[in-house]
Amino acid sequence: LISETLSSLDDEIDLLNGQNKSLEALAETLFRQWFVEEVDESWEKDVLGNLFDVGIGRTPPRKEKEWFTLNPDDIKWISIKDLVSNGIYIDAVSEYLTQKAIENFNIPVIPANTVLLSFKMTIGRLGITSEKMLSNEAIAHFKQKRNSSLNPEFLYLFLKSFRFETLGSTSSIVEAINSQMIKEIDIRIPDKEILEEFNNIIEPNFQKIKSNQKQILTLTKLRDTLLPKLISGEIRINNN
Repeated sequence: LISETLSSLDDEIDLLNGQNKSLEALAETLFRQWFVEEVDESWEKDVLGNLFDVGIGRTPPRKEKEWFTLNPDDIKWISIKDLVSNGIYIDAVSEYLTQKAIENFNIPVIPANTVLLSFKMTIGRLGITSEKMLSNEAIAHFKQKRNSSLNPEFLYLFLKSFRFETLGSTSSIVEAINSQMIKEIDIRIPDKEILEEFNNIIEPNFQKIKSNQKQILTLTKLRDTLLPKLISGEIRINNN
């Protein structure tokens, strides 16, 4: 019965993860069809730095332990490891920073629904913040400017399809990319009507992914809480 209970939670988590992979793959396919394979050369060309405020995060001195916590009441601080372990939306992190750390070290606060990109060591990992967060200096964040018609979902799909190896020589790719090069990435801006049509199609996908991720987080916490209690006999399952 213990194994059945845990197995049912695992099955539900797997199902939701599978749904999210399918929804993201569909959005990526549509983006490629609309804006890569069928790109219109008449569309306006610009660079990311003109459309988004591109900033990078910061890390307080590691030797000063008081800035880092595991307290969910503090502010979530994202590392590349967190970009890897989450889905599109960043919900869970392994560390938090105190408000005092933000003030002392002038750490940029990243608003909710902001696209993140790792550009050091591991290049091209992506995510979108689910709430106000912080990040380390290996991660760039893209705050949408008022004059920009490109929303976070479009930017996420653009960066997912972008070939970062084109920014530097293959042998020195780890050292080659910096935030200035990211700001200078060329992008074509589709007509407003096309953008609206595309956004109307993919927005439900992203909302469903976000909802599924919240369920996955809840179910994972439940499973991880139940497991030791079931094993220790602290809680028992009724055979009936």
